[in-house]
Amino acid sequence: MTKQEYIILYQKSLQGKCTPEEIESLNAYEDDFELIESTKPGGKQAERIFLQIMETAGERKPIKSFKLWTRIAAAAAILIFIISAVFYFNTNHKREKNVVVLNHAKTIKPGSDKAILTLGNGQQIVLNTAAQGQIASESGTTINKTADGMLAYDVISEASQEVALNTVSIPRGGQYSLILPDGSKVWLNAASSIRFPTRFTGNSREVELDGEAYFEVAKNKQMPFYVKAQDMKLKVLGTHFNIMAYKDEAFIKTTLLEGKVMLISASAATYLKPGEEGVLYENKFTVNKADIEQTMAWKNGYFQFNEENLSSVMRKISRWYDIDIVYNTHNNKLSYTGSISKFKDISEVLKVLSLTGTVKFNIAERRVTVIN
Repeated sequence: MTKQEYIILYQKSLQGKCTPEEIESLNAYEDDFELIESTKPGGKQAERIFLQIMETAGERKPIKSFKLWTRIAAAAAILIFIISAVFYFNTNHKREKNVVVLNHAKTIKPGSDKAILTLGNGQQIVLNTAAQGQIASESGTTINKTADGMLAYDVISEASQEVALNTVSIPRGGQYSLILPDGSKVWLNAASSIRFPTRFTGNSREVELDGEAYFEVAKNKQMPFYVKAQDMKLKVLGTHFNIMAYKDEAFIKTTLLEGKVMLISASAATYLKPGEEGVLYENKFTVNKADIEQTMAWKNGYFQFNEENLSSVMRKISRWYDIDIVYNTHNNKLSYTGSISKFKDISEVLKVLSLTGTVKFNIAERRVTVIN
């Protein structure tokens, strides 16, 4: 079988149209592949990685607000980097078969919509199991779970003098979205939380974020919107932006998609324009051109890495799959570029990373060991 015949047959198999005889031919070709030493760019190893990417790129979930790459464009862009990575590692290291070892009975499934709402009186409500409709009422505000699963606040009385503070907490392996009392929409990533009042009063709207969230802020010139994230405060009037402010990351990154924001720290301040990102590191801001596609990947249903180091990649995987990471390697100079649906089982995600020839993984229960 030629390379071209294999590619055509492989694509046919993804569509479920292969005959049993064609499946046998595919398996035989892959068995032969494992015995072949490939040390040049564009060889069979790169071809196999390309096919893996083509398969995973097709499983992204489209989101209305963002234009995703086309399947082929995404695969081609990723392939350029991976071909060079394959060439580097094959010519500088002895090639060995990459394996994802599974030492657990049950496959580790990807995250899902789950969150806990903590009311001002301390009562906790598990949102993913709560019934549709009104789930609570506090300080002149009703709290509802909408038909599409979002948490929504509806201010029914301004007469109440009391304003309670609510917290929505997302565990590892979860994500959730909500509509704040002013109509602003928030999407929360895994291992994140947001604290906010049941209704906004005074001259401003303020919330506190821990972790990562994407905001679409309702416009109100009389009440600027503030987000406090660790040592940074963000001020907006009405705009769309993403904040990544996990405590286990070395920096806070704000990416602006629409509008204008001001970033403030203890000793510095800066403005962002659409398409820019502001990075706060050691109390200093750096403004760069943003990679919107990469920043919004978590919300759009996939992982995307752009020359990202191993520990950063594994932190994202750890949060989404609710697993612990153990390193049996001290080499953090490895970098990865590529994308894959985050709704795959973890073994498939790790398999794509292992295709670069740099690391292997051992999965036991909810622990993944990274092996150089």
